[in-house]
Amino acid sequence: MVQLQIRIAIVRYKGLELFGIYTDAIEKLKKFGEVKILYGSDNPIELANQLLNFQIVITEILKPKFTSEFFERNKDVQMIFVNGRGYDNVDIKAAEEHGVLVARVPGWCEAEAVAEHTIALLLTALRKLREADKWVKNGEWWRKGYVSIDFLTNNIRDLTIGIIGFGWIGSRVAHILKNGFNAKKILIYDPYIPEEKIKEAGFHYMNNFNDLLQKSDVILIHAELTSETYHMIGKREFEIMKDRVIIINTARGAIIDNAALIENLKRGKIGYISLDVIEDEPINEDHPLLKFNNVFITPHIAYATRYAIKCMDYSAINAVKNFLKGKEVWETIVNPKKIRKTYESLS
Repeated sequence: MVQLQIRIAIVRYKGLELFGIYTDAIEKLKKFGEVKILYGSDNPIELANQLLNFQIVITEILKPKFTSEFFERNKDVQMIFVNGRGYDNVDIKAAEEHGVLVARVPGWCEAEAVAEHTIALLLTALRKLREADKWVKNGEWWRKGYVSIDFLTNNIRDLTIGIIGFGWIGSRVAHILKNGFNAKKILIYDPYIPEEKIKEAGFHYMNNFNDLLQKSDVILIHAELTSETYHMIGKREFEIMKDRVIIINTARGAIIDNAALIENLKRGKIGYISLDVIEDEPINEDHPLLKFNNVFITPHIAYATRYAIKCMDYSAINAVKNFLKGKEVWETIVNPKKIRKTYESLS
């Protein structure tokens, strides 16, 4: 049998050219075969044609979309590595049906960075840091003195905090709140984590999503975006929440129904919301969310630390190396045992 020349495509899109920019990852990949950087089409047929004769694809998060139509049209790609934790731009079922392995960044790569950013967003919302800074810059401190009742708030330890998702990031946030801020009432909702594990960690297990919404002063979102979690928080869920609730989302924007969010901001239901992700991001300066003073938004940067970026890039290299050697790939979404097409069958 003739050994194939491995071809690796790094698929980017305008606005997110991340993989290999801050590390030597691309040079390391060249040891395995030919490496080409391209910008993926939003059209699945065009994307399928772009990736003809490529066996391995490393793609950024969110875009482009690897749909069932892509897998129908392209029979060359054998592995897709998503350079992030979210993999909602890949139709996992279609990939599995066509024997394509899908892998992603290990959870520990981004956990610390996103957890820290979550705490930063929480403190920004709770302590009204943006408003206080503006107050000083507008001269209000000089004119009105040291104390403003507008800035009176609660300690984190006195709040009931609901966390949706208890994976790498959600669990890390929970431990920071418990051990760093002495938070006493941390409620966890994650139907995929055993009740015993959550209770052993010292947190309150919630088997009913509505109960968490009703009881929480603060709601932190750390779930993955799937068909189950799409618009998980919509009109009905906002109705259930406490008045003046604080919401933090560093997971995926589409977990929150944007239209319902805007409606509830208008009627004053939400006390404050801090977001690192938004449905249909990126948004422009005319987006309706930007009109609210109690909305604080960062541009999907929660993961952006030097350690996380390096870990993400090198995990892709490790995944490619293991795949080519027929070994198990880190953090696979599709079980390798279910994949009939392996690299060994290509040679």
